[in-house]
Amino acid sequence: MNLPKSLCRISRHWRGVAAATALLLCAWHGSAGADELRIGGTGSALGTMQLLAEAFAAGRPDIKIKIVPSLGSAGGIQAVASAAIDVAVSSRPLKEHELKLSIREFEYGRTPFVFAVGAKSRIVETTLAQLVAIYAGQQTTWPDGSPVRLVLRPASDSDSQMIRNLSAEMAAALALAGKRPGIRISVTDQEAADDLERIPGAIGPAALTLILSERRKLRALRLDGKDPTPKNLASGEYRYFKRLFVVTESRRPVVASQFVAFIQTPAGRKILADTGHWIP
Repeated sequence: MNLPKSLCRISRHWRGVAAATALLLCAWHGSAGADELRIGGTGSALGTMQLLAEAFAAGRPDIKIKIVPSLGSAGGIQAVASAAIDVAVSSRPLKEHELKLSIREFEYGRTPFVFAVGAKSRIVETTLAQLVAIYAGQQTTWPDGSPVRLVLRPASDSDSQMIRNLSAEMAAALALAGKRPGIRISVTDQEAADDLERIPGAIGPAALTLILSERRKLRALRLDGKDPTPKNLASGEYRYFKRLFVVTESRRPVVASQFVAFIQTPAGRKILADTGHWIP
């Protein structure tokens, strides 16, 4: 099978799960139809995109939806720029070099950035000071004496950058955590959620929208006495969030334009509200 050169260039830049997904994209590209809507990008937004796409395509058998497993923000942006997918979702704005590509972005919402534990955990809240102690290895057990199991993301991941941005102390603690032998590093958002669900005593970062849209058995912790809700995000009471964008080609296919427009309708906005988004 002869693959388009642009897609094969992308596949060489992706690693792990993203690399396997890139090969899947190559296989899909040749058979994509005019009414096929392919969506991929940051894993934290894929559950919501699935719900939006299903609502958008309801009653329209001419539209075929494909949700690509997590590519990450950068992978999704590269894929949409190469026409491997129609819509990318990103947890960051386009970078300077990406602005030169024939693509455009639209911020569709913001969702609380949270620290999460398994739903069966008795932990319901934490503080920034406690998180510093956990990440620095100074607190190794929960109040009941069970071990704390920290779940990290790769150093280059947006979640890691958000943790570093919490405070200078948090950035230093994260650096120490990354050097500890045997620490768990989850590559994708879905892998991190899986680990937080299955590992007793686990704690790690997540997006509220992923927890809600995928109905994950996780609890988003109160942080410094503030609940991580869209309402508190809107009021400024809860200050930590992810900005979420859809990215498309500048000359987007008709079905992609219709989907982006649907996100902004009352029906689309309700889905966003139900899955933990604040629409600024």
